[in-house]
Amino acid sequence: MKKKTYAAVALALIALVFVYAIGSFLQENWAANQPPGPLEGLLARWLRSLGRQGEVGARNPFPPTPEHLEEGRTLYEKQCVFCHGTEGRGQTPDGIQFYPPVPSLIDPNAELTDGQIHFIVTHGIRYTAMPAFEKVLTPEETWKVVLWVRRLAQQPPPEPAGSAATPASPP
Repeated sequence: MKKKTYAAVALALIALVFVYAIGSFLQENWAANQPPGPLEGLLARWLRSLGRQGEVGARNPFPPTPEHLEEGRTLYEKQCVFCHGTEGRGQTPDGIQFYPPVPSLIDPNAELTDGQIHFIVTHGIRYTAMPAFEKVLTPEETWKVVLWVRRLAQQPPPEPAGSAATPASPP
């Protein structure tokens, strides 16, 4: 008798959680230009974290020579600028809106290894706007793009328009 009671209570709890999850899912704001609800945000963070696990220890076989950096820059400008921007800042308030938002490639908190960046560029991230470039870029080209992404992170941020220092006038 006790087993049936416990089973009924467990089944009722599972049903309540399921109904709550479906209700939350249906009430979410699914517009790409709006911040997501908590359920979608949780799902997106989890999916994005899965894309960072591949090739963690892989090292870039190309040194950052001017030739390799220039080729990486050219490939980045052809394939990546549309979403990540020329400076690698990712999604901006006045740009195209994606959700999950296009991440900044220059954020020091990203903490991605070269191997992880190579994996993400090669395979993409499902359920995001990040496509796979496996059929577009060779592995060597992808490594050169990684070199350029690393260089972007080292660049000083540009000064805002109109903030250039003007010489002080003599008293």
